[in-house]
Amino acid sequence: MKRSLLLGGIILVSILPAATCFAVSQSGVLFLMIAPGARASGMGESFVAVADDATASYWNPAGLGFQRGTEVTFMHTKWFPEFTSDMYYNFVCWSAAWKGVGTFGGHIIYFSYGNMPYTSEYGPEILGWHHSYELAICGSLGALLSESVAAGVNLKVIYSDLGPGQNVEKGDGRAMSYAADVGILSRDLIPRLSAGALLQNIGPDIMYVDANQSSSLPRNLKIGTAYQLFDTQYNDFLLSGELNIGLVGGEWWANFGSEYWYAQLLALRAGYIYDKYGQVKTATFGAGLQYDFFRFDFGYITAQEGHPLADTMRFSLTARF
Repeated sequence: MKRSLLLGGIILVSILPAATCFAVSQSGVLFLMIAPGARASGMGESFVAVADDATASYWNPAGLGFQRGTEVTFMHTKWFPEFTSDMYYNFVCWSAAWKGVGTFGGHIIYFSYGNMPYTSEYGPEILGWHHSYELAICGSLGALLSESVAAGVNLKVIYSDLGPGQNVEKGDGRAMSYAADVGILSRDLIPRLSAGALLQNIGPDIMYVDANQSSSLPRNLKIGTAYQLFDTQYNDFLLSGELNIGLVGGEWWANFGSEYWYAQLLALRAGYIYDKYGQVKTATFGAGLQYDFFRFDFGYITAQEGHPLADTMRFSLTARF
């Protein structure tokens, strides 16, 4: 029987630092925890109480309830480009308001692990190559409960293709599951203060071989606040903070962010990620440039020297209609 070579080790090493928390690392399909959107990345990945653009379909679908019009965001990031050229992360999301109902949205996440060799269980001879990837397709709806409170839900299908297709201990290296996210967001809880919460990736375990060898989804609870320090004609300044609690192992990590806009044309961002379990204690920086209906965002994660996230750069493009 044939099996993929080094898949488990490569996948854990490549995804775990991006998923931050050690508790989450006990789960499968860790690509679901990679933070999308260069804007949120520059803000220390503290976005559950902000969620004011199309990426709300990931960060907190309740944020869609406050949005009007149509918006699309795309992000592409190379993963470990110094080691491989075919490992990358793609994220696309959209939102569209439907009068009288709410705002619909969704996102697609595609993570490519590249081409990997596989061998027989009896020797090191390479029998072939397999392109491994994971995919999530999500539909979202956010709606107002009152003028200042909105709720939202995500429904997603998750597909993982890690094996070459031949039987591996009664499995074939492929698995599918589904999950839901449920969020709530309150704007102006007190003047200029927002609060949000998201229950993330609630669904059945993902099973490659049998129920005894299944992996839980990276279930997580996000709770956060955001405060508009000032909002004038030319200067806007936002502060945000977020606590994540891994529901698989119970560990936690915290995120902090800030965003300054000048005349809604140029944005500067900074943040901090603190996770003592995943050994991630690092600053983040970012910038944004908005022109007409388009916004270009850049996010940069410093991390300590030698860490897989060190000097990670993320770019995203947003269009509003």
